[in-house]
Amino acid sequence: MKKHNIYSLIIQYKSRLALCIILSLIGSGSAIIAPVYIGEIIDKIIATENIVQSLIILFVIYVINMIAVLFLNRLSYYISNDISTKLRSKLYNKLNKITLSNIDKLPFGDIINLFSVDIENIAYGVSNSIVTIMYGITTMLGATIIMLRIDIIMAIIVLISAPIAVITSKIITNKTRKYYNKRANITAKLNAYTDNIVTSHKLIKDFNYEKNAQDRFIDINNDLYKIGRKAQFYSSLANPVARLISNLSYIIVSIFGIILNNIGKFTIGNISSFLLYTNVFSRPFNEITSVISEIQQSNASFDRICRFLDNKEEVSIINSNNEKILGEIEFKNIEFSYVKSKKFITEFNLQVKKGEKIAIVGKTGAGKTTIVNLLMRFYEINSGEILIDGKNIKDFPIDFLRKNIGMVLQDTKLFMGTIKENIAYGRDNVSDDEIIKAAKLSHADQFIERLPQGYDTYINNENMLSSGEVQLITIARIMLSNTPIVILDEATSNVDQITEKLVQKAFYELMNKDTTCFIIAHRLSTIENADKIIFIENGNIVEQGTHDQLMNMKGKYYDLYNNY
Repeated sequence: MKKHNIYSLIIQYKSRLALCIILSLIGSGSAIIAPVYIGEIIDKIIATENIVQSLIILFVIYVINMIAVLFLNRLSYYISNDISTKLRSKLYNKLNKITLSNIDKLPFGDIINLFSVDIENIAYGVSNSIVTIMYGITTMLGATIIMLRIDIIMAIIVLISAPIAVITSKIITNKTRKYYNKRANITAKLNAYTDNIVTSHKLIKDFNYEKNAQDRFIDINNDLYKIGRKAQFYSSLANPVARLISNLSYIIVSIFGIILNNIGKFTIGNISSFLLYTNVFSRPFNEITSVISEIQQSNASFDRICRFLDNKEEVSIINSNNEKILGEIEFKNIEFSYVKSKKFITEFNLQVKKGEKIAIVGKTGAGKTTIVNLLMRFYEINSGEILIDGKNIKDFPIDFLRKNIGMVLQDTKLFMGTIKENIAYGRDNVSDDEIIKAAKLSHADQFIERLPQGYDTYINNENMLSSGEVQLITIARIMLSNTPIVILDEATSNVDQITEKLVQKAFYELMNKDTTCFIIAHRLSTIENADKIIFIENGNIVEQGTHDQLMNMKGKYYDLYNNY
C-alpha cells in the first residue's frame, strides 16, 4: 500500500517555502555568528579590553534572529492552517459524494477523527516540519562549517554523534508509527461508542444498562490507555536518547578543548565558542529527532485521510437540459446484493403508472426499504435497469433525480437551526407563508406555535422535541418540496393514532393524481386505499394487487393483515 507523506502537501507552497528558506538562512546565520562574538567578549573580559561594541553587535544579531524566527513561524502557521482548511473542505466534499454503501462500512468515530484529530495532527506536523527541520538543517550546516574551521578533530567528535542519533531515532520512530496508528483506530472506536452512549442515554437508563455500558467504555478506554502509553513511551525515547549522545560528545569536546588550552593552542574564548557551536549544532539536531515521531503521526493521519478520499464516488452525468419528471416508474429485471457472494434481489420487476399509490409490505428485513434506496440511487443495482418516464435513472444527474423524489424516513433527523430552517431544508427562496402552510398540512403547526419563539425557535438538540414532533417537522419538509415522486418509509411511525389520521388526510390532499407515491408501512390499515400493494419477501415480489384482491387470495398478505 502506498504511504502518503505530508511533504507532498507542503511542496505546493513553493513561493512561501522559498521565503521560509531565506528566513531560515537569516535566522540560522545570526545564530551561528553569535558564538563568535560571545567568545570574543570572553577573551576581551579576560584581557580587560572594552566590550561595548561587541555587546551591541551581539544584541543586533539576536534581534535579527528573533525577527527572522518570528516571520518563519508566522509563515509556517499560515501554510499549516491553509492545508488544514483545504483538507477539511476536501473531506466534506468527499463525504457528500461518496457512495452510501461505502459510508455504511466506515465506523462513525473514524469519520469524526478525520475532521478533528487527524487534521490537527497534520497541521502540527506541517508547522513543525517547516520551522524545526528547515531552520534546524540550515543551522546545523552553518555550525558544522565553522566547527571544522576552528578544529577538525573536535568537529569530527561532534559530527560522529549525529549518525548514531539518527539511526537510534529511526529505530524508535518505526515503533512509534505502528503504535500511533493503533491508537488512532482505538480513539475512533471510543468516539463512536461515546456518541452511541450519548444518543441512547434514555434507553440505557430505561434498561438499567449503565453498569454494562460503563464497563464497555472502561474496556475500550483501557485499551486506548495501553496503546497510548506504548506510543508515548517510544515517542518520548527519541529526544532523551539523542540528548544523551550529544551530551557525551559535549563532555569529550570539553576535555579535548582544555587539553588544547593547556598547550597554548586554544584560548578560553575559543573553547567557549566551540562549546556553544556544539550546542548550536546539537539543539536543532535533538529537536529534529524529537519531532520525527510527531511527523510520523502526521503521516499516519494523512494516510487515513487519503484512504478516505480514495473512496468511490457516486457517478453522475452532467446534463442541465432535463425535462420535468412526470412520475412513471419501471423496475426491469433488477438484481442487487449488499455482499457480492450473497444474492438478495433477483429478477425484480414492477411497473408504476404516473400518480399511482404503491404500498410495499413484508416482514422486517424483507427488502422494502432497499427497493426505494435503489430508486434514489443510494445503492447501485448489479444488473437490470430502473426507468423513470422511460429513461434510465443513470441518465439523470443524481442531484436532479433526488430533487424530484421527496422522502420521509422512519429514522427522522433535524439539523441545528430554527424550526423554519428545518422545514425549508434544501429549498431556496421559500416564503414564510409557504413554510407555515406546509406545517399546517402536516399538523406540526399546533405544537410549533406553543414553542418559545414559534417558527424561530432554535433547535440545537433533537431531545428538545418529542420523536413525534420531530417526525411532523420532517413531514412538513416533504410537503413543502412538492415533488412528483414521494417515498413514505414508515412516515407516521412516531406519531400517535389521532395525529396519524390527520397526517394521512394531509398526505392524501398532497398526493394528488399527479404524484406517484411509494408507501412503506407496518400499520396495514393505513394502506388499504393504495392503488397497488406489493408483498416483498427476500427482496422479491411474491404477491401484488389491491387490498381487496390480496385479502381474497388469502395468502401471505392475508395472514400478515389478520395477525396484525
